[in-house]
Amino acid sequence: MTNKKTLKIVAVIIPVLMVGIMIYLFINFQKKKQKVEALKSIPAFSVQDINGKSVTNKNLPEGNKVFVYFNPECEYCQAEMDELSEINQKHPDIKWIMFTDKPLSEIRAFAQRYKLDNAENIRWCNDPKSEVYLKFSMTGIPYFLGYNYQNKLVHRSTGAIKIEKVLADFDEKK
Repeated sequence: MTNKKTLKIVAVIIPVLMVGIMIYLFINFQKKKQKVEALKSIPAFSVQDINGKSVTNKNLPEGNKVFVYFNPECEYCQAEMDELSEINQKHPDIKWIMFTDKPLSEIRAFAQRYKLDNAENIRWCNDPKSEVYLKFSMTGIPYFLGYNYQNKLVHRSTGAIKIEKVLADFDEKK
């Protein structure tokens, strides 16, 4: 008698749980889709670069640009800056806007370490309250967002990635 009762309870609970899980996954998928849609063009933001100049969505350089959220202590970030320092001169048309929530002194030291502090196509920005990180729905570090000359999203990734792979998306999606 108790086995039949248990089977009836399980027969009701399992389908209810499955429907609940499906609804949860659907809602989360929709939220993620909305976040990605919001990134298709550059959202409004405002930070300062290491020279005290304002950097906003309205005064970005013309052409292709890559936003990178990094942490100077992150090993992936260090490896990617190593790679960027080697290939940056081959891609002067790509503008790099680098963001971190770390103090200005750490940003400067990081840029100098990779000899990227004087690169004309790189701006180093301080985001002390992580507003850019939150506004762009970033989920990890390093985080890359590539926008073409029309300010349309062509690349989005987080974690370790070859810089050449980021740049390849600009060639593919002209």
